[in-house]
Amino acid sequence: MLSSKFALYIHIPFCVSKCSYCDFCSFVPKEKQVKDYINALKKEIITAGQRVGGRLVTSVYIGGGTPSTLPPNAIVEIMDCVREHFIVLNACSVTIEANPNTFDKNKAKEYMLAGCSRLSLGLQSHSPHILKILNRAHNFDDCEKAIQNALFYNIQDINVDIMLGVPNQTMKDVKETLKRVVKLPITHISAYGLICEPNTPLTRSIEQNKLSLPPEELAVDMYDYTVKFLEKNGFYRYEISNFAKTGYESEHNLNYWKRGSYLGLGLGAHSFLDGTHWQNTENFKEYIKNPTLCQKDIERETIKTAKEETIMLALRTTQGLNIKEYNEMFDGNFLQEYRSVLEKLLKENLIEITNGVIRIKNMYISNSIIAEFF
Repeated sequence: MLSSKFALYIHIPFCVSKCSYCDFCSFVPKEKQVKDYINALKKEIITAGQRVGGRLVTSVYIGGGTPSTLPPNAIVEIMDCVREHFIVLNACSVTIEANPNTFDKNKAKEYMLAGCSRLSLGLQSHSPHILKILNRAHNFDDCEKAIQNALFYNIQDINVDIMLGVPNQTMKDVKETLKRVVKLPITHISAYGLICEPNTPLTRSIEQNKLSLPPEELAVDMYDYTVKFLEKNGFYRYEISNFAKTGYESEHNLNYWKRGSYLGLGLGAHSFLDGTHWQNTENFKEYIKNPTLCQKDIERETIKTAKEETIMLALRTTQGLNIKEYNEMFDGNFLQEYRSVLEKLLKENLIEITNGVIRIKNMYISNSIIAEFF
C-alpha cells in the first residue's frame, strides 16, 4: 500500500571543521563543491517530486553536516525548489540544523523567509574543556546569541543538543550544562550519549589511552540525573534521548519512530518509502555526476524486518509498544510469539506491561533489552 504522506529529509554534508566524534557523511568543502552540490540537489528534488506524485510532505528536516555553513540564499533556493516540485502541507514543520557560531541574524532572516519554523542547535556542552575535546568551535554565549537571533525573526520552536558520557566529563559539567540550558527560551532538548564510532579522532584517542571515557556507572548516573532534572524543569521525555515541552515534540522524528514513510535527498541520505529502504551514495563525485541514479543498498521490507523495526522503534519511546496495535498490524499474537523473551525480561525487572503496553524500565540500557527480541 502506497503511503499518501511522508517526511522529507535534505542532507547538507558541509562543515566548517569536522568534530572529533563524527562519522556522519560530512566534510569541509571547497567553494566549487558547494555550488555543484546545490545544483545536483535541485536536480534530485525535481526528479523525486515526479516520483512521489501527489503525495503530501508533512515535515521537512534539513540536516548535516552543518546547513548553516551554506552561502547566503542557498536554503531559500532549496526550499523554493522543494515547494515547486512537492506538495507541502501548509502547516508543515521545517527544521534546520545549525552550529551556534554560524547562525547570525542574516541566517535567521533567510531561514524565516525559507519557511523554517524550527531550529536545532548543536551546543553539546557548556564546559569549554568538553567542547575542546569534541572539536566544537563555539561557546555557550554563541548559543545564547543564536537563540536570540532566531526569536528576533519569529523562529520560536528551538532545540538544543547536549552530549553525555564524553571523555573527562564530570557530573559537575553535566549539571552546569543542564542548569544553563533549561533557562534558555527553548522548547526541546536532545540529550545524546556519546557513541564512539570506529576510525574517528576521538575513538583513536581513547584507544591510544590519550583520553578515557567516564566509568559506566557515572555515565548511567549522568543520564538518570538528566532525565529527572529536565522533567522537573518542564521538559518531559518522549524518546530515549529527546525531551520536549508539551506540544513541542519533533514531528519529523516522531514519524521515524512510528515507522512512517520518509524520503531522504542529498549525499548519503536514507529513505523508507513504499516498503523499501535505500541509501544514496556517499561518494561525492558519483552524486554530483548523477544525483537521480545514485541509490544503493536497496532492500525490500519483509514481515520479519517490519516486526523487528516496529519493536525496536516503539520500545525507544516512552509510549512503548501497544500489543493490540502490533497484533492488528501483523495479524499475530505478540505475547505468544515472544513469550520466552518477555518472561525473561519481566523476571529481571527490565520491562513492564501495563494496560496492554510494553515499556522499558531503564532506557539507558534499552539497546541490550531490545536486542533480546531479535
